[in-house]
Amino acid sequence: MNDTEIISLIQEALADVAPNRTAEFADITTETSIESLGLDSIATMEMVGFLEERVDKTFPDEELTQVTRVSHLANLVRTGRAN
Repeated sequence: MNDTEIISLIQEALADVAPNRTAEFADITTETSIESLGLDSIATMEMVGFLEERVDKTFPDEELTQVTRVSHLANLVRTGRAN
């Protein structure tokens, strides 16, 4: 998957957990911070679960703790590692 496809998948995950905020997520980039998405911890974990299900991977907890930007999440989707 390339960055564009992964960003689209992340936007889909965000729309799934926060459907009333879809327009806010339209402009995310790989440099967008996870914190700036404004999700609570439950919504964040639901988003991660959505991604894991879609790419048929389980992201290691130690890698998830390193995710601070969308680029880190994209790396997890691609390789299973945040960096």
